[in-house]
Amino acid sequence: MAEFLTNAESRATIFSELLSMLSSGGAAKDALRRFRPYIDDARPEDLVGAVDAAMDAGVDLSALKPGVSKLINLIYEPLARRRYLRGAGGQGGPVRLLLDALCLENEGLAALLSAGKLRAKALNDAFKAGEPIGAELIGFAAWFEELDAVEIHYRKKENVLFPWFEAAYPRYRCVRLMWEIQDDARAGLRELGGQVGQALRSGGLDLARFNAALGRLYFDLNANIIREECALFPVLAYLMDEAADRSLYAQALEYGWAFADGAETARLDAAAHEPCRPAPAEPASAAAEPATTGSPRGAPGGSNIPAAALSGRTGALSPELLAALFAAAPVDMTVVDADDKVAWFSDSPHRIFPRSPAIVGRDVRNCHPGASVGRVMSILEAFKAGRKDSESFWIELKGRFISIEYFALRAPDGRYIGTLEVSQDLTEKRALTGEKRLASEG
Repeated sequence: MAEFLTNAESRATIFSELLSMLSSGGAAKDALRRFRPYIDDARPEDLVGAVDAAMDAGVDLSALKPGVSKLINLIYEPLARRRYLRGAGGQGGPVRLLLDALCLENEGLAALLSAGKLRAKALNDAFKAGEPIGAELIGFAAWFEELDAVEIHYRKKENVLFPWFEAAYPRYRCVRLMWEIQDDARAGLRELGGQVGQALRSGGLDLARFNAALGRLYFDLNANIIREECALFPVLAYLMDEAADRSLYAQALEYGWAFADGAETARLDAAAHEPCRPAPAEPASAAAEPATTGSPRGAPGGSNIPAAALSGRTGALSPELLAALFAAAPVDMTVVDADDKVAWFSDSPHRIFPRSPAIVGRDVRNCHPGASVGRVMSILEAFKAGRKDSESFWIELKGRFISIEYFALRAPDGRYIGTLEVSQDLTEKRALTGEKRLASEG
């Protein structure tokens, strides 16, 4: 039995079976009876591997989400013993700047959520006592607005951490489920925000609906914290060396900070500028599973873009001028190659949609939330088959009118060689009237 417990392949099979049992409605007490030795010895990579297998098998998310929650509840104690802790690493593993930074943000979010419980209680108490709820609503709305910063935390994960993990670890698909839970939290923020806004305008509140929405939001926000620190981060701590960690930390800084204490962020920034320490010998760990081939994308310095000028029949541009052109252009551009991998994106300082160098080489399927992947792939398939050469969308985003267009890229002989995505904020241009000429008229 002891040998079976330590065999990685056997453990993967057992935890996949356990997750399948819970996802299909099996009782936790039955799972405990059948799998007790494994449950007591559960490790972060066991959870990561089980979710990866379920996602790869196409298990329906409506069953998988509660199944994973049940599994985490079942194995929480052994996972907590291996939790990644800020300043201490996890499983006796190394401390990483990026993971410490994300844990620091989690601490701030947890404190904010604790304060929110008091706000919600005051609102509930006033409502049930038949008292005016205006002051409590205003206080809750002010607190609720602070939660918007969770988007910074999620974007760091989706655009920096997830792409690197996908390249570095074969069983990476747990991050797809994590992204789904993050989208659930985003939807919860929109729903609750709508209720609060309506209540402020009308003075009335559907308390039962409000409490249900708040409870769902708290569950999703807390679920992500636990899954980060008890599963994903301990595995990542072993995967990334110090140089990769610093590169990823620098990329994450471009998104700013969420819920973080200024003194602690300054300490992390100072540590990021210290000389790299010599790499210690790799510890023997089931978490430190090697990449299948090559080095992880997002390694130090990002992708190696060759310093070649653009030259053609319409003229030539130096690398410096070309970089300045794309930085100044009032559009976001992303190129996906013929194999559906991200090949390049424009590095504008005012991007509409965030991008990080870690996404270069990433499969485009992993660059979108689950709800939109199917639509994106149908566009690419239409381009490849020659049925379409472009597709256009437009959305309202935080009060701005955004145009999103896709164009098929074809070689001179008509072969499909990639897709160009172009996004542009047209808010001001939609409001233009009359004329403004370059030269004044006499």
